[in-house]
Parts: sequence; C-alpha cells; structure tokens
Amino acid sequence: MRYLWLWVFAAVLWALSGQHATAAEVKAAKYQVGKAVVWAIADSTGNRDTSVFSGAAPEVLAQYMPSGKSPTAVMAFLVKVGHETVLIDTGLGAPSGSRASQLTAGLRQAETPPEDVTLVLVTHMHGDHIGGLTQNGGRAFPSARVLSAKTEHDFWLDEKSPERFPSRKAGFEMARSVLGLYGSASETFEFDAIVASGIQALDARGHTPGHTAFLLESDGEKMLFWGDLVHAATLQFARPDINSQYDMNPEESAVTRTRFMEKAAAEKLPIAGAHLPFPGVGTVEKNPAGGYVYNSR
Repeated sequence: MRYLWLWVFAAVLWALSGQHATAAEVKAAKYQVGKAVVWAIADSTGNRDTSVFSGAAPEVLAQYMPSGKSPTAVMAFLVKVGHETVLIDTGLGAPSGSRASQLTAGLRQAETPPEDVTLVLVTHMHGDHIGGLTQNGGRAFPSARVLSAKTEHDFWLDEKSPERFPSRKAGFEMARSVLGLYGSASETFEFDAIVASGIQALDARGHTPGHTAFLLESDGEKMLFWGDLVHAATLQFARPDINSQYDMNPEESAVTRTRFMEKAAAEKLPIAGAHLPFPGVGTVEKNPAGGYVYNSR
C-alpha cells in the first residue's frame, strides 16, 4: 500500500491529459535496426482531445482535428543491442482498470521478462514514462540500472522546484519516490553521452528541462526515439509550432520539435515517439506547403 498513491496520481494525470484509453489487446511490433532488435510496446492506447492544445486557434484545431480527437498511445520501446536489453521509458504502469498497463504482457510477447531488462533509459520524468518502474511497491525491473539526464534528474529532485511549479507537486513526489526505490541503481548522464551500445543521448529539452531523445545506430542503420515531442500526430506534424499544455517551456519546446522533425526528414531517420499512434514508429517528410508529414510504419 506504500506506493498506492503513485497509481492514484498516475490515474489523475491520465484523466487530465485529454487522452481516453481502453484496455485493448496487447499491442507490440518488432523492428530490425542493423543488428539491434526493437520492440514497440503500447502500455495503452486511446485518443487525445483538443483540450490539451487550449492555446491553439479554434480554426486550426478544427482543420487538423476535425473530430476533436487524434489517435495516440503511451509507448515504451525495448531495444536488444549487443549484450544489453534496454527499455526506453516504462509507460504509466497503471495496475488495473480501463487504463491497465500492457507493458509486461508486451515484454512477454518479446520473450523478455522484466528481470532480463538490464537498463532503463528515461526520456523524462512525467508519470506516464516512469510509472511503470514500480510494481506492487517494488522495483518492476530488479536487474536494471535507470538512467536519466542529469539536468532532468536534478530538476525533479531539487527541493526548490515544487515552489516554482506548485501545480506539479504530485509529480515531484512521484519522481522522488520512484528514484528512491532504485537507490544507487539510478544514475545520470550528460547530453551527447553514449548511454548504451550504439545509443546516444540527445538534448531535446523544452517539454521538460532535461527531456532527452535517444539515437540508436547499428550497422549503419538508425532509429530516433524522441519521447514527447509530439502529443497529437494529426496536428503537430503539420503545425510543429503548437505546444501541448504539458510543455514546460513552450517556446523552447516548439523550437526543439521543429529541429528534430527537420533532422528526421533530412536524414530519413525512422522515428519512435511515446505518443504517436501505435506502433509509434514511422518516418517524417517535409511538406512543401509547410510543416511536415508523418508516415506510420
């Protein structure tokens, strides 16, 4: 019961996010990136509604989200590379109900029990990315080290941060509890560091102060895991200047989003996004008329 409040907070966070999920069948898709094997696993799936983009003009929302919704998901990505079994984000981790986590079932489909995960890479410390680190009050991944950007780690553990962002008090408490659970197994990295075999951490700050993208390269093939750069694919590829209400530094977030879309389009990088519609993997093209186009794979 010690960590029950984590699930309560996670459920509230989800409800407020404008994302309505269903406990559907397990959704997992397998990709090959050079010698690396990538599994895209949906913790849950649902729809994002326009309330998340309250700062956007109504006519823009009507153009790109005419139904008032955009398909989305909470994704985690398993990467088997070299001798390492790496999980990028862990989903919301809700234990039951309509939003119940499908991550463990997805890992089973990938023939990877949680105890086989050796490393968890955290794009950022919002509840729908670190909630799955705990299970029944203990470590969900008992053999894993948990790595996050030092900037991100320090922000969420700084005692002064809740004073600057009082509405996010529960989020700070959650981050501290989860990281405390892993103790010395929780470590940090600097941007641009190689954090696992063939995986580099890239500065993607804006959504949070230390929001991180991870670039996988194996045998000349690449995949870019970009966390929360996009919350509604139907809207934000066409209009990368539009932020969600969760982007803590909106101006910086829009610049970062455009920069990574430009990079993915120019370099023809497959991308993997935490809130793209399942399977959360696709490619980006530049639209001559403006903005970008997303193609799911």
